[in-house]
Amino acid sequence: MSNIRKLLGFSFKVLVPTEVSGKPEQRNVANSFDFLASLVSLPRLRGESNPDYKERIMDVSVHPGGPLYLGCVNNLTRDLGLPREEAIRIELKENSAGEAIAPNPRADILSNRVVLYKDWRPDEEETAVIDKEIRIYSPDDPGYFVEDLVAEINTSECFSATLYNIRGNLHSTNLIRKTSNFVIFNDPVQSDIQNDLTGDRIIQDSLYFDESEVFRTEVSGTPTAEGEYRIDYLEGKIYTFSNPSGNYTVTYHTALFPMDVDYSLVKIYTLQDDDFVDELFNKKVADSGEELRALPNTEGAEIIHQLFKETNIFWGK
Repeated sequence: MSNIRKLLGFSFKVLVPTEVSGKPEQRNVANSFDFLASLVSLPRLRGESNPDYKERIMDVSVHPGGPLYLGCVNNLTRDLGLPREEAIRIELKENSAGEAIAPNPRADILSNRVVLYKDWRPDEEETAVIDKEIRIYSPDDPGYFVEDLVAEINTSECFSATLYNIRGNLHSTNLIRKTSNFVIFNDPVQSDIQNDLTGDRIIQDSLYFDESEVFRTEVSGTPTAEGEYRIDYLEGKIYTFSNPSGNYTVTYHTALFPMDVDYSLVKIYTLQDDDFVDELFNKKVADSGEELRALPNTEGAEIIHQLFKETNIFWGK
């Protein structure tokens, strides 16, 4: 007759009276964390501990999901339990007087390169002054590895970078794409001759005032006539000659530095991203000297063929 022994809720069937051993399989036991996580549709991973689960639940508010690039990266990184770490910090270099060398700085982490602007304005194509552009997409690019990217940034005139406590040989294409440029919409302007804006390090030529009579002429000194105003771009302060009504707002661009860039194992590319699509084609130079896309390269051809195969577009049935 078989004998049934139970150990911590796990059953072992013994066919003969002999000594047996076994390793219980780890199972998740639902508790309050699971009930809270159900509110944000975040199931527990197999064998995940309560502290780790708590971190992922809290991450829903810190890095919200969504249908666009950043939201998808946040969702996939969290749902799969993949690591998300601070990778690099980009800061502004200063002159001997303690002022930032770049008058209107901007840093963009793109799908194939990092662009550092010394002077960026909203009419970017006409006035942008690039301090340094570092390619990161291909293995032979100077910034392909994170430690090399940091070294390249440190050679720029206006920017410096430091590496957080992560491996330096991680791929820079795994950096989560972002920009230091942030638009603050409809910041309230109080009825006072001095207004402290929500943001600081304001980008020049980016402010739009609803109340045009009070903000008619920008001056570099103290306002002395109707319609004159002065802006402290570094501190985010506005000084006016007359009191604003208090019923209007201002919209402007601000530069967020220091700029922390995170690392994730999730990579997402879209064919609507011109920077990524450029990497899928060979280049040719037109008679005008402009560089144009030619035939797809190996990677581009593989992606196009896979898309045709999945969608049956121009590919037969």
